[in-house]
Amino acid sequence: MDFKMDFKSLLSAVPQHSSKSGETKPLLNEKFVQLDTSMDTRKGTADVNEKVERWRIVSPCSNEDRKQITNRKWLSLWLFLLVLCGTIFFASFTFYSACIHTTHTSHASSGTTKPQTPVSEDVVSNYTCTPFQSCWPSVGQWSAFNQSIGGNLKLTVPWAAPCYSSMGSIECQHVTSNYMNGMSRTAQYGSMEFLDWETCGQSNCFLNSFAPTSPVSGICSLGRLSSYYVEAHSANDISKALDFAREHGIRVSIKNTGHDYFGRSNSPNSLAIWTHHMKDAKYHKTFQPKNCKAKYENVGEIGAGIQAKEAWEYFEPLGMLVTVGAVSSVGIAGGFGQGGGHGPLGPTWGLMVDNAIEFDVATADGRLRTVNECTDPDLFWAMRGGGGGTYGVLTSYRFQLHPAVPLNVYSFQAHFPPPAGDLDITKSEVHRDIVTALARNQTLFAEHGIAGYNFFLPDHMVSLQILPSSDTKAIKQITAQWHDFLTSYPGLNITENTYHRFPKFSDWHKFSETPSIARNGPVGIGLAESGRFIPKKLFTEPRDIDQVVDAVVTAMQFSYVNKSGGSAQLYATGPLNHPDNSKTGVNPAWRDAMWEVIMGGIWTSNTPLNVREQIQSTITDSINPFKRLTPGGGCYLNEGDWTEEDWQQTFFGSNYDKLLSVKKKYDPTGLFNCWKCVGWTGYEDPMYSCYVQSRKTLNPTIPLDLVD
Repeated sequence: MDFKMDFKSLLSAVPQHSSKSGETKPLLNEKFVQLDTSMDTRKGTADVNEKVERWRIVSPCSNEDRKQITNRKWLSLWLFLLVLCGTIFFASFTFYSACIHTTHTSHASSGTTKPQTPVSEDVVSNYTCTPFQSCWPSVGQWSAFNQSIGGNLKLTVPWAAPCYSSMGSIECQHVTSNYMNGMSRTAQYGSMEFLDWETCGQSNCFLNSFAPTSPVSGICSLGRLSSYYVEAHSANDISKALDFAREHGIRVSIKNTGHDYFGRSNSPNSLAIWTHHMKDAKYHKTFQPKNCKAKYENVGEIGAGIQAKEAWEYFEPLGMLVTVGAVSSVGIAGGFGQGGGHGPLGPTWGLMVDNAIEFDVATADGRLRTVNECTDPDLFWAMRGGGGGTYGVLTSYRFQLHPAVPLNVYSFQAHFPPPAGDLDITKSEVHRDIVTALARNQTLFAEHGIAGYNFFLPDHMVSLQILPSSDTKAIKQITAQWHDFLTSYPGLNITENTYHRFPKFSDWHKFSETPSIARNGPVGIGLAESGRFIPKKLFTEPRDIDQVVDAVVTAMQFSYVNKSGGSAQLYATGPLNHPDNSKTGVNPAWRDAMWEVIMGGIWTSNTPLNVREQIQSTITDSINPFKRLTPGGGCYLNEGDWTEEDWQQTFFGSNYDKLLSVKKKYDPTGLFNCWKCVGWTGYEDPMYSCYVQSRKTLNPTIPLDLVD
């Protein structure tokens, strides 16, 4: 996602428990625990043990929790004894089957891998092993694995844990001062960008987002954060982690930044692979993909952990632009770079997947591959739009750069005149008139490569039109009618009505961080959202435009009266000028979309659970006017509604069957599995118990101990 809703306006509509606001403090450095049995690290381990024990006092297990875990352990033991005889009886058959299995694949790092057994139709998943089950690795096996990856297996400590021990500690002050800062939240494994995906039922470790220094109570728990994560520094670390997870039937989760709206970056009781430290970046003046005859000029290469800000900071001095989005903390090689990736450069140069040239990937068999249109054309196609965390763990991403040009921006911001009585957005002339004027100009904007971020709220609006061009006069000519309409509209309290020229992308981004714009993209809060593509055919005839406008104001009013904020975001940042979808697996609806509409609502730790559920339900239903307008349509798979029932069509469109076929070829056992991704195992999979839609009993992450 790029910018989001104005969270102050949204929050005002959400019932909150009262709390005291707090002051800000410095940044928290990541706290982790290294699992290592080597003698020369005993002193360091002892120091870390002390830190973890301080967290343990206030976290994972209450006495009742420990009783339940102990009972589970004894139950597992008795079940093991009962089936032991049966296991022995079938042992000879199992051995024979293993011997005749001939599906072996080469392994880049260790030579061989354990064969993959395809998922049978009556099994939800091969990867559901959790702590205290007999399949779970022993302490010795975890230690051996840790040593094989250079001590990079870490024990998760929730980011806010120091505050549950002492709100006055320096460590807690680091957290509270940066609780809603995207770059800070991504700097450690123990936090996600959004609170939804740190919690599982009542298990979480929250602070109050808008008053993080307010006192906390209760238990700091892991929620759905993994107990163990691999801090990956190399492709070899990842390959060995996949081998270990496959051998023991453990679910794998993959995270760089955790900037995801479906919770696909983590899974309770999984072995997490954290790619955040893979920060390599290179510039290739000329580049020839492996086994290909074609050559490219101006190619960028980044490791899996690179974030948008780091990318433009590296390539900007080289005179190059990267097709990033609008949020600096987003990792561009993961869900962004494999699921689509839109932004202010989209109308000019397409989605991030349109610019992909080659990937380095660890696939489910542990093999390290270089993937492009010549080596593995089907996998390359699927990874260009089929979604992150689905086909492999990407370690390196090579893509087309573009010679830098200035970004020319028309920025308009205004407050609407107050209504005479209670606000009804469906009857508000100012909302209807301005949205109609924008829709009537949108075709002209699109034809000239102008990108747009438009935020409409009950009492105000923000509109940004962006044109990458050396011709600084062009944007004034193209937007003249829109500018004149807004400038002369009666009753508006205009706070910004300016043309800007930004010589560098970083200059544009600094402008986008001004409060009136930046507050449309909050992190460190809970978020509900839904989205829909609006095709260009609905922007030609006045009758069709009227229907689009009706859908916008109806959706806003529904959200408003149901206390979910009443905002609508109208993005024009897609690849409308790049209609050929033959080379990418992205949802074909992207190519024809004039607008991507986003409806959203937020909550904090102080929002009662029933109100959070109401917000989610409201946002889900608020997109219905657009669905009725676009039957058989869809939305961006990274910016949709995680409760969407018709998810295959909505997120992947007509590409789903082909994407699934590629998935089964390269990941026959379903090692990579995430919520409503290609090949998703559904509501019966016990590893998705933390989702409200799950049909299984809640099973938050079980806290584990250090390994000696």
